[in-house]
Order: sequence, then structure tokens, then C-alpha cells
Amino acid sequence: MKITSKGDYALRAILDLAYASQETDAVSLADICKRQNIPEKFLAQIMLTLKKAGFVDSRRGVGGGYFLKRKPESLTIGDIIRHIDGPLNPTAGVNAGNRSAPIVNEEQQALEEVWIKVTHAVTDIVDRVTFADLMCRAKEIRETNADFNYII
Repeated sequence: MKITSKGDYALRAILDLAYASQETDAVSLADICKRQNIPEKFLAQIMLTLKKAGFVDSRRGVGGGYFLKRKPESLTIGDIIRHIDGPLNPTAGVNAGNRSAPIVNEEQQALEEVWIKVTHAVTDIVDRVTFADLMCRAKEIRETNADFNYII
């Protein structure tokens, strides 16, 4: 499993919109790009994909931009990663135990079992962590970092 730049940018954009959903209605693409340091043309393509999938929507005109269609509490990292980057399989041949090629020996079967366990562990994590969880964790980190901010 590899999270691509596209997947990483999509996660960061959704997290940005999750913060904005608490304060405003819509966020311009340019604002997201500036805060998240994402190329605007690339993010525009990603946002269209996310819009077609029903994760975000957009509004034109003054005060327009993108906004989440679901609450951050109901949107997981796994939802976005799967849509942008595909299945969460650690190797090409593993698909939660479904293979196109037969297993030829015990060693291959033993490895297959490990990759299935890895897939289940990763899936469990990304399907449990919501964008609301990420927002809470970022707040904790921000508060911890503020405690150690010594200016001389």
C-alpha cells in the first residue's frame, strides 16, 4: 500500500475543509492551496474527483468555494484513500484473501497470511480514524507545542 501525492493532498484538503466547516460555509480552492501548500491545478482535479464521489460540493460566486457534504465525524481516512488511491492492499496479489493466481507452496501461503493480517490492521486503523479525530489530535499537538515555546 502506498499513499500517493494525490491521496495525501486529498486528505489534507478534506482536513482543511473539516476545520472550515466549523467556521464558514465554503472555502476557495486558492485558500486551501495556500494553507496546505498544494499546487492549485492538481488540487482542482482532486476536488472534482471528490465532488463526483459525493464527499464535497461547491458553490459559485461571492462566498463560494468547496465544502464538506458530510460531517467530519462521519468521514474516515479510509473513505478518501480508497477513492483516490484504490484498495489498501500491501502487495499487488493480496486482496483480503482473494487471489487470481493459486498458492503453490506452504511458504507462499505463510506469506499470504501475513499480508492479509497487515491489510486488516491497516484497514482497521484508517476506517476508524475520522477527520474529527484528526482535528482533535492536531489540537492536542498544538497545545503541547505551545507549552514548550520558549522565546529568548
